[in-house]
Order: sequence, then structure tokens, then C-alpha cells
Amino acid sequence: MKTYINITAALVFLLSIQSNAQVFKDQLDEIYLGSAKAELNDFILLNSEISNSDRFKFSKALRAARNGQDSLVFMSDKYRLTLTEVEYLKLIRRTANQSSDSTEFVAKLSAELPNLKEVIESDASYVDMYDKVRPATFYGRIEALPDVL
Repeated sequence: MKTYINITAALVFLLSIQSNAQVFKDQLDEIYLGSAKAELNDFILLNSEISNSDRFKFSKALRAARNGQDSLVFMSDKYRLTLTEVEYLKLIRRTANQSSDSTEFVAKLSAELPNLKEVIESDASYVDMYDKVRPATFYGRIEALPDVL
């Protein structure tokens, strides 16, 4: 008789678990997996930070980047590009130093980063960034000196 009571209790327990599981199953919503274009672009965040600063200093930015050792990531459907923040800042400084105007800056930067060529050429913030970065470069400082001769 004792075994019948244990078996009955076990069956009632299992049926109650089954009914609770059914309740939770009915509450779930359907999830659709699509092919949405997911882009994560840390480069735009850094570019806007540079463009929004009043007077950008490469030495301070490079020191902070070396201490933080952050990586910048650009992800799209086709590829994933990862650069350290230090490498990217040095690339921007070198490209701005070698360029005489913003169109040349954009062309050289897109040649240096061929994976980002479409993004660089279509984004107008790179032109603004050149105007902020150029005075902080060597040739930018030389251009700012008054003509003595």
C-alpha cells in the first residue's frame, strides 16, 4: 500500500511539472533570425571625439591610448577590421601631415585602409577631422608660422 502511495505521489508530481512546463512554453514569443546588416564602428566614435575637441593634442591622445591599449573594431557583413587605437592615431597624424588639403587626406587615408575606403569617402566627418588634426602636425605648425621673408 505504501508503494502505491509513493507511485501516485510521483505521478502527481511529474504531471504538475509537465503542466508548469506547458505554461512556460506557451508564454515564449517567436524569434526570427534575419540577415540584418550589423555594423559596429569604433572608428566613427574616435573620429567624432577628435572632431568635437577644441584643440586636439596627439601627444595626450597617444599617451592615453598606450595606457588603455584599446582596439578599434569595424565589423560589417563582408569583413572585420581591427586596429589598435595607437596605430590609428599615428596613421591619422602621418596622413594629415603628408596631405595639403582635406581631399588629399581622404584619398590617402582610404588608400591606407582599403577595407574602409567606402566608409571614409562617403563620411563627411573625415573632412572635418582633417581641419582639426592638421594644426597639430609638424607641417601644420610650420604653415601656422608667420612669413618672415
